[in-house]
Amino acid sequence: METESRSFVAECFWPDVSEADLEALDRRVEQAAAELAPPQVCYLGSILLCEDEVVLCQLDGPADTVRAVAERARVPFERILQTVRSPWTSPGGETL
Repeated sequence: METESRSFVAECFWPDVSEADLEALDRRVEQAAAELAPPQVCYLGSILLCEDEVVLCQLDGPADTVRAVAERARVPFERILQTVRSPWTSPGGETL
C-alpha cells in the first residue's frame, strides 16, 4: 500500500453540471476524507472548466487513499492524475 502523499486531480466529464452539483460534490468529498482516521487526504476543492464541461477535484494524499475517497464520495471521474504545483508559490498562493 502506497503511503507517500502527493497531489492529484480527479478529472470528470460532466455535461450540464450545475453549481448545486458542485456544492454537493464538494460536501461528499470533504465528508469521505474526514471519515479517515487519521486524516490522510486533504481536499482542496473543485474547478469547473465551463466550456469543456469538465470538473477537476483537487486532492492531496497517498494515491490509493485518494482513489478510495473519490470512489466513496461518488465522484464521477474518468481518471485520476498526479499533479505538480509550481515551485515558486506556496499552497496559499504567496510568492516564495
